[in-house]
Amino acid sequence: MENKLQPSQPGALQTQTPNTTFNLPGNNNTLVAHTDAVNNTYSVMMVGGAPPMPGSPNAAHTIALNTDFYNLLVVGDDELNPQYCHCLVRKDRAITESTSKELKAAYATLSDDAISVLKTYPAIIATENHAYGKTDADHYAAYGLIVDVKIQDNGIKVYYQILNWIPQQKINELRFELGIEGCSGTNELNRMHWAIKKINAVEVLREAGIQVFSL
Repeated sequence: MENKLQPSQPGALQTQTPNTTFNLPGNNNTLVAHTDAVNNTYSVMMVGGAPPMPGSPNAAHTIALNTDFYNLLVVGDDELNPQYCHCLVRKDRAITESTSKELKAAYATLSDDAISVLKTYPAIIATENHAYGKTDADHYAAYGLIVDVKIQDNGIKVYYQILNWIPQQKINELRFELGIEGCSGTNELNRMHWAIKKINAVEVLREAGIQVFSL
């Protein structure tokens, strides 16, 4: 990758209460908070569209995130663009493969209710590996959230908020723990698609020494 992305630097450790609130204002949603202690369920405050007028009602809403599951988005482009933070997924690859039958039945329709639940799951957003089952040291994936989903004629447009950069090779090395193993030396990071996993990715990443939710 010509434009090398650098992971965010760890901050000081903080003791957290069971629920932690993050403020993500504006169209591009910039995170202005920190936590190193991640609980199974925690809150994220989202502000959609332009910044709200002072005193306006319903200017923000909170989403209680559930880390028992995670979204895996593998994008076809060579690198993620943090300025735009959206990707287009082919309809035949949106929660149609590498996902259990139960999760496909619950979410593949992408109904309003399904999308609302999917937005409560953390996300790993990656681009396709540069080799079979592995990639370059300067190839970065992202950890973040899905903030919106739009069904279009030409595919499924997924908007996401990036919270941390992660060396993608580290994710390849955690292919078993993250449930992305493939065959013939490949894994799911070798194919553009959107899958749902019943795995606590936050726990897996943190146990591997990869810090998440830190700016």
